[in-house]
Amino acid sequence: ICGDIDSCRRDPMNDADSDDLCSDVDSCPWDNQNDADSDTICGNVDSCPWDTWNDADSDNTCGDTDSCPLDALNDMDGDLVCGDADSCPFDAENDADRDGVCGDSDDCPYDAENDADADDLCGNIETCPYDAANDFDSDGICGDVDSCPEDPENDADGDALCAPHDECDYDAEHDADSDEICGDIDSCPYDAGNDHDSDALCQNVDSCHLDAANDADHDAICGNVDICPYDAENDADNDGLCGDVDSCPYDPNNDQDGDGICGDIDSCDLDDENDMDSDTVCADEDTCPLDALNDADSDTLCADVDTCAFDVNNDSDGDNMCADVDSCAHDALNDVDSDAVCGDVDSCMLDPLNDIDGDGICGDIDSCRRDPMND
Repeated sequence: ICGDIDSCRRDPMNDADSDDLCSDVDSCPWDNQNDADSDTICGNVDSCPWDTWNDADSDNTCGDTDSCPLDALNDMDGDLVCGDADSCPFDAENDADRDGVCGDSDDCPYDAENDADADDLCGNIETCPYDAANDFDSDGICGDVDSCPEDPENDADGDALCAPHDECDYDAEHDADSDEICGDIDSCPYDAGNDHDSDALCQNVDSCHLDAANDADHDAICGNVDICPYDAENDADNDGLCGDVDSCPYDPNNDQDGDGICGDIDSCDLDDENDMDSDTVCADEDTCPLDALNDADSDTLCADVDTCAFDVNNDSDGDNMCADVDSCAHDALNDVDSDAVCGDVDSCMLDPLNDIDGDGICGDIDSCRRDPMND
């Protein structure tokens, strides 16, 4: 190629790598990226053309695709911390107990004190890490803090006497009513008579000694003198029915309209439909109980039976169009000649030109519509 038309006059390969640089000025004539990682090794002979360090950890994975470019084992313990920066490269939990010994070489990897009581049990799995006997009486309290190490109940009644020396192991007051029955098995530990009315309430806490139900309705009136023993409000509406058997305990008339809503909460207590038309007037006082507008056209017909609820004349021309929407309310043909004049006031109701020649004969029967002399 002659120089005058040769794009690379001194490059016989004419920019072999197509990077727009002729070989005489191209540092990497066979690498169109021109040493992309700037490691002075052209891409065509660079084992890692995008890694300046050329697989620094020699794990056969170039740095640009190596998750741990400086760790040949590539995070051996899988803790997402590369070995070159991992204090415990073989311990995924990285010294979990923080005792300075990595888990792979720690006898007790989860016990920072490493079996403090030397009983061959690591603290994390030992119930009593400071008790070599490991809770001798198996009461869940380690011996080093157990006030009664030989008493599995551990002074159950809290009377400072351990079980082997306590005559009432579960009664701190030691038979308070002196009936020779320990409190823990005495049905009435403070009642020597032990519930004389058999209502499961001991006399010392029984507010109603003669009422086995013990004021069932909790109105502070014992059942034997309570007019409504199961009604705390004692017939609140004074209708002679106690609240527990009264269907409407606050309505003395007991739902007189029979709509299932007691009068005390019934907005229309004499209307079983409860203002069906939602006009805020109950049916017992509503002239049109099914018409929310209450005879809007004042024709004495309620909307529920009025064919023309807004037409006081109720379609006077009988064309099945109510006056409020009828363009010709008194013309059954509704301006049949379309001259914008309703038939009831149209002198020529079938002549849209309305006797254009003024001869007193409407066009629909005028033989000469535009000749007042009619030929």
